[in-house]
Amino acid sequence: MPKIVTEHEKQMIQEAIYKNTINLIQKKGLKGVTVDNITATANMAKGSFYSYYPSKEECLYDVIRKCESEMFNKIEHVLSEQMPKKEQIVKLIHEIYLAEDSLVLYIKPKDLETLLRKLPPEYAERENKKSENYFERTLQLFEMDRKQVNRGVLSYLMDSLHFIASKRDEGMECQQALELIINTIAEYMANGSTNKRIEFEENIHE
Repeated sequence: MPKIVTEHEKQMIQEAIYKNTINLIQKKGLKGVTVDNITATANMAKGSFYSYYPSKEECLYDVIRKCESEMFNKIEHVLSEQMPKKEQIVKLIHEIYLAEDSLVLYIKPKDLETLLRKLPPEYAERENKKSENYFERTLQLFEMDRKQVNRGVLSYLMDSLHFIASKRDEGMECQQALELIINTIAEYMANGSTNKRIEFEENIHE
């Protein structure tokens, strides 16, 4: 008689799949992760995996989506702190974008495109809409004016950050370049803010 899995146990297994898949993507890259890898690290039978996800690709996409959702939650938390806008953005890049559990640096655009091609067509459509929605949400969260912050420019700046950050272990010059691009991005976004109300606490009370 098959074992009956409770809802709590299902949640625990899904959490194990999620956390271990993040680690696998960081170690192997999106293309290198297999169902065998996931089930072995999550300590579950391979056959059981398919009761949670119909395919490896569905699992990987779900993990990416959840990571993005958590990232926005963290952004909202940091933005609630009282500090100058530029300092907020620098802190966000260091503590969220470049965090140890972040997947941003480990997912290559080409690998994501390959993943989407293996999924039903609606996933690619959803991803395209999500890209636009994320930009709009970023504008709202950072209180940025669309006329002041160009999506293409910001995208190129973030691509540059991604490239330099992926080589951050290569020496002091790379670290210096990383800090320069971080400060450039922070200044660009802060200058595009429609509301620069967050100043040092001393100025608020004046």
